[in-house]
Amino acid sequence: MKKKILLAVTLVTVSSMLMSCGDDDSVSKDLDEDAPILDIPGDSLGQENPEDSLDPVLPKDTVDPVLPKDTVNPVQSRDSLSQELPKDSLSNDEIKDEVAVAKFDIALSIEDIIVDWYGGGGEKDPDNNSFTYKQYANNYWDIHDLNTDVYTKVEINFAKAVAYDNIDVIATYSDEAKTTERIPSGATSLVLSFEPGKTLVSLALVVSPDTPSDAATISFGKIIIRAKDSDGTVGKMPVKSPKLGLDNANPILDFQYCADPTAIEYKGRLYVYGTNDHQQYEEGVSNTYEKIKTLVMMSTDDMVNWTYHGLIPVGEVAPWIMASWAPSIISKEQGDGSTLFSLYFSNSGFGTGVIQAKSPVGPWTSPLSKSLIDGDNPVVKGSGSIFDPGAVIDDNGDGWISFGNGQGWIAKLNPDLHSLDGDPVKLPSPFHFEANELNYINGKYVYTFNNDWNDHTPWEWGGEAPTACSMNYFTSTEPLNPDSWTYGGNYFKNMGENGMTYGNNHTHLHKYQDKWYIFYQAAILEASIGSHGGFRSILVDEIEVDEANVVIKEAKPTYKGVKAIKNLDPYSVQQASTAAATLGIRYVPTEEPGHMVASVGTPSKDGPAPTEGVIEVRNVYFSSAKTLKALVKGKGSVTLRLDKRDGANVASINSAGSDWQEQEAKCGNISSGVHTVYLIIKGDVLFDTWQFAN
Repeated sequence: MKKKILLAVTLVTVSSMLMSCGDDDSVSKDLDEDAPILDIPGDSLGQENPEDSLDPVLPKDTVDPVLPKDTVNPVQSRDSLSQELPKDSLSNDEIKDEVAVAKFDIALSIEDIIVDWYGGGGEKDPDNNSFTYKQYANNYWDIHDLNTDVYTKVEINFAKAVAYDNIDVIATYSDEAKTTERIPSGATSLVLSFEPGKTLVSLALVVSPDTPSDAATISFGKIIIRAKDSDGTVGKMPVKSPKLGLDNANPILDFQYCADPTAIEYKGRLYVYGTNDHQQYEEGVSNTYEKIKTLVMMSTDDMVNWTYHGLIPVGEVAPWIMASWAPSIISKEQGDGSTLFSLYFSNSGFGTGVIQAKSPVGPWTSPLSKSLIDGDNPVVKGSGSIFDPGAVIDDNGDGWISFGNGQGWIAKLNPDLHSLDGDPVKLPSPFHFEANELNYINGKYVYTFNNDWNDHTPWEWGGEAPTACSMNYFTSTEPLNPDSWTYGGNYFKNMGENGMTYGNNHTHLHKYQDKWYIFYQAAILEASIGSHGGFRSILVDEIEVDEANVVIKEAKPTYKGVKAIKNLDPYSVQQASTAAATLGIRYVPTEEPGHMVASVGTPSKDGPAPTEGVIEVRNVYFSSAKTLKALVKGKGSVTLRLDKRDGANVASINSAGSDWQEQEAKCGNISSGVHTVYLIIKGDVLFDTWQFAN
């Protein structure tokens, strides 16, 4: 589990903030009149409060577990939720039918560079603020769609004079047109002006084939994208979503880093849990994991729209822990008819802990005052970290748990599911690294794990040797007999072999609604949020499993992800915490476990604040609708649009109360069929639920 713009800012005519429908452009007088207007088309939001400088964030590849600081998001009642939210609502005085201008410039750093050839096309040297470019490689800055009428040029300063000929700076636009400027040998700076009327999507320095050297090391000073009407301040690139307005379903959450997936089905919903990388992101510089003492919860019944249930405060539930990583969850019906959920987790690298609940979202309790098993156990002592658990319940109702680092282990659980029934037994786990997991398929136990980064020859287990840091599996009908396990194959290669960034591998296989899915992790959200510390996200794709013969076919990671298996019903109460994609949304916990409400905010710890939040809900089936109901609190508005984020308003609800109120808005005609719903939040409003009525 471990190791491893233009910001096209327009002043828009605001749609009705009153309880009305259609294209009414009237504006509520209750809106905050102190905030600027920034409305960003595409997948990035208007931003404000830029920072004056940027500090590079350095990734780290190894981890030494240390005692973390215990920090957990506070849980509040819905009636006592703070209204001290960012002042991002619209101002009546500033609403004009004209194009707004960005007031700050955007700083780039070498840490923002996307390295070509799966990381092999160049080399970053943060200590010297330099980058070594290889010939032909397209190493570039992802610019998040900047309007070149607002951001007009890039100024690049070099800390050392450029000692090469034939190096080009290339600006690429959304229509694939390009503007190119050659850097003269000996240059200490360069200015490239963008073509007006375009949308800038990337900037690249390219070593021409004409350059004598096959690589060029460039030492940078400041790299600034200049706004036409800048006030001289410098900010970061705005946060964007890799899913909003697109057909991509990955990552599952686009506003929070999380990793090491596990899942359980309960009452028709699939609940997924993961390591809260975002806690380390908020408190640290790179993903060294030691500050993580919470776990992330989410659920779905259609595989595309996910309900965010917030965090499990493991550090509060089990104050004896050092950290909480890599969960694995099982459930078992009890004699009284209730269901007991047992969630196992890595207590840093030293042991495996467990917490339990009678609901998949808690509240959680700790049945023990120490790890279920740790490195002091005489059987496993000295075998590596006793972490990354994987648990399963077989058809007999017996619980099993695997764990280990460098050596895989398995043990039977007692019926209480928080103690072991006998000593652990070694598992066949050649070149073992971590990411242990168990499944039970057609009478066979399936053990999956991640192998290490080394060469895997000689390979004595049949078939081809697995590639570096990839996922393998063994099967058995006698889990405590090491000689009974048979090697199945290499079912999921490293993400770097499939076009994503190389990184640690950790998967969970799960059958839901007659389909098999593979949950895994990749660092695909960092470019959107603007971090470079190795923070990961959970993704999901379909995987083919031959249940009759217990054979797992190889799957590949994708940005596209999975398709919805059902439509969403808008006539049932829907949570504002349910979304296929978001932008500018911060979810706030309530006193009810697993219940979150939406507000305007940003997942970036140091990025500019958004002026609106967007919740995208996909595959919503309408027959007809006359009324939109929403449960809201605070000062602001919720506006609903269909199929396009910047489309016509279907309904708008204004909120001005300090208490929770169900507001209604009458709607015009909505065509029958499947639509994408966009819920636009502005102001200091808290948004809980929505529902349509005929």
